[in-house]
Amino acid sequence: MQYRDYYEILGVDKKSSSDEIKKAYRKLAKKYHPDLHPDDKEAEKKFTEINEAYEVLSDEEKRKKYDMFGKNANFQGGQNFDPRDFGFDFSNFGGNSYTYTSSNSSGFSDFFDGLFGNFGQAGKSSRFSNFGQGFAKKKKQSLDASVSISIEEAINGTTRIINLRNHGVPTDINVTIPKGIKNNNKIRLDGSKYGVDANIIVKVNILDEENLRLDGIDFIKKIVVSPWDAYFGTKKKVETKSGSFMVNLPQGSTTGKKIRLKNRGYEDRKGNKGDLILEIIIDNPSKLTDKQIELYKKLKEEE
Repeated sequence: MQYRDYYEILGVDKKSSSDEIKKAYRKLAKKYHPDLHPDDKEAEKKFTEINEAYEVLSDEEKRKKYDMFGKNANFQGGQNFDPRDFGFDFSNFGGNSYTYTSSNSSGFSDFFDGLFGNFGQAGKSSRFSNFGQGFAKKKKQSLDASVSISIEEAINGTTRIINLRNHGVPTDINVTIPKGIKNNNKIRLDGSKYGVDANIIVKVNILDEENLRLDGIDFIKKIVVSPWDAYFGTKKKVETKSGSFMVNLPQGSTTGKKIRLKNRGYEDRKGNKGDLILEIIIDNPSKLTDKQIELYKKLKEEE
């Protein structure tokens, strides 16, 4: 098992005051908060690690016990040690690694549970037989919800009200959807603000339009042209969410041919901008003039 240096995790000195520890914790918790890093497993692990360190160093009794253990054993951060060498039951630990697992009593690491939860004794010789009576941090449940928005709303940002049942009572939740959110991204809300004892995870679905859809941060748009324009090439006016412009269609275009226009796509929350991809569809007219019919007949004869 690895010894964890909680002072190192929070970036504070062992002589730091409780106010200094709290200040360091708040700075790091804000930096790695899950709301700022959706679906980022590394940030989530770091956030849990920071909370674990603060749970110990912000509590006077736990800090004393933690300091006593580290001092007596003279451990360094990241150093491996065998709990059996200190009179503890190795079966209470997840192994030699420092892991976070939902099966832990606290929701924190095996190291934390060993010191403050399930620290068993292999015999009466343990110097730390009264190391802790157990500290369990209740892991919040999650409630899932989903909302659908238009491409226009995704570009500009919007709000939605979703209705959840909290212990059988209908509860309205106001969701702010930031501009630039990607399709199927999730927004995490603290349910306690609404009297809900759970995190609320809202999945955002961006709806396709009749002739426009999002693929990541690229816009996909179909452009309909006549057979002769496709053959000879032409200029075509294209309407987009940011305005209209003329585009040159090359000679010999065929159905399904794609034209990529750089930086005319969707802009995400980080300022990354995608492309506009025009997909050519050749439209054979259903009605022809007499002259056009004669020309088509000549083309058929030539073929």
